[in-house]
Amino acid sequence: FIILNGVTITTMNALRTSLRPTFRAIRTTRQDVSKRSFGAGQPESQSMKARLWEGHNVKPEGWETTVYATYAAAAVIITLALGFAPDTSINTWAANEARVRLDLLKEGKIDKVEFGVHYNVPEKVYDFESNNVDNPFNEDDDDDDDDDDDD
Repeated sequence: FIILNGVTITTMNALRTSLRPTFRAIRTTRQDVSKRSFGAGQPESQSMKARLWEGHNVKPEGWETTVYATYAAAAVIITLALGFAPDTSINTWAANEARVRLDLLKEGKIDKVEFGVHYNVPEKVYDFESNNVDNPFNEDDDDDDDDDDDD
């Protein structure tokens, strides 16, 4: 036998078994009291009886057209702005930088690529000190396409 504070476990079990009907009677009495509604139920709120949008004007008001047009214009502007935004990812920058470095090496403008130097800048890509003002990028003159009058 296990003894707790001078009372054995079997004594506690016997006491619990003998008092079980009394506890049931107290429990059912409490439930009956809590179920009483004193002759009236909870009143139903008037807002719960109303139908959605009942009694409201369905004709368009003056401000609605302006707001809808503003929402539509904002959606178009945001879509265009995000659609035509430049690609600023590191991969795109690196690909452009590598392409410019290879082009400059091929053209002979640089002999060796230096670490830490950016070559994809206008000063290194374009020849701003060209002698021919009309051809600052040193493009080949192709006059064959412009001579349509000779046909």
